[in-house]
Amino acid sequence: MTRNVTLRMREDLLTELRHRAVDARMSLSAWITSVLEDRLQRDRDFERARRRALKRLEVGFRLGGEPAAREDLHAR
Repeated sequence: MTRNVTLRMREDLLTELRHRAVDARMSLSAWITSVLEDRLQRDRDFERARRRALKRLEVGFRLGGEPAAREDLHAR
C-alpha cells in the first residue's frame, strides 16, 4: 500500500531533485522513494555488521601463543 506525503523544500533543491529523477528516467516520487529505500538498507546493513562485530569482540580472537604470566607482565 502506498500513501501520499506532502514535502516542503527550497525551490532550488526541488529543481535539482527533478533533474536527478529525469536522469534516472524515473518520476520524482519514484526517485525519492528509491533514494530513501537505499538509505534505509545501508543503515540496516551497517547495524547488522555492527552487531556481528560486537559479538565477535565478546568472544575474542585467538591470536596464537600462550597467555603471559602475571609475574612477567608486572616485572620491573
